[in-house]
Amino acid sequence: MSNSHHFSVNGRDFSSDDKVVTGREIRAEAGLVPPSDFVLIEVGERTSRSIGLEEKIELEAGRTAVFLAFESDRIYAFTINERGYEWGAPEITSADIRRYAAVPDGEDLFLDSQADQPIAPQGSVRLAGKGTERIISKPKEKVRIVVNTREKFVDPGLISFSQIVLLAFPDLQPGPNTSFTVSFLKGPDDRPEGSLIDGEFITVRKGMRFNVSATDKS
Repeated sequence: MSNSHHFSVNGRDFSSDDKVVTGREIRAEAGLVPPSDFVLIEVGERTSRSIGLEEKIELEAGRTAVFLAFESDRIYAFTINERGYEWGAPEITSADIRRYAAVPDGEDLFLDSQADQPIAPQGSVRLAGKGTERIISKPKEKVRIVVNTREKFVDPGLISFSQIVLLAFPDLQPGPNTSFTVSFLKGPDDRPEGSLIDGEFITVRKGMRFNVSATDKS
């Protein structure tokens, strides 16, 4: 079957009649000339590796092989959760780390090679330093808050009005005339105290205190 083998380079799709192609041919097909000026990275399942100019790649029918190309003459090695990766740029973003290592949203990223230094969600990691950068992910730590004088532990980030009400009254079956009032103290710097209305969210902070009351208007 004609053009039965597919691959993509930097998000652009290409087809080949050949099952086996070289790194040079992939670069040329993608318009990367001269091919020797570009690093080609094959992205696999939670891994990535560099592809040499004359290295042969077997394309699988029904599957699109994914490649990234960088105008560079250097390959950067790093690990994510002890799995090896290679990259063609001296820096990699937090978003790309999560994407190519399939790191779930419920985990934070850290530089294990720098005493577990956190990697900001919109940050990046320099790969050009001495040695191999070691990146790890860990489950997000729960945030301690207080709801109606009771200690609760919730996920970091935003919490909604309805989630707070559920924490305050987990067994309450509200009727059609039930309404709730939510107020808080020790909130984030831009909003240290105040109240929430139905449909509203707020960023939780360690030690934040909520007071929730229910009223039946019937």
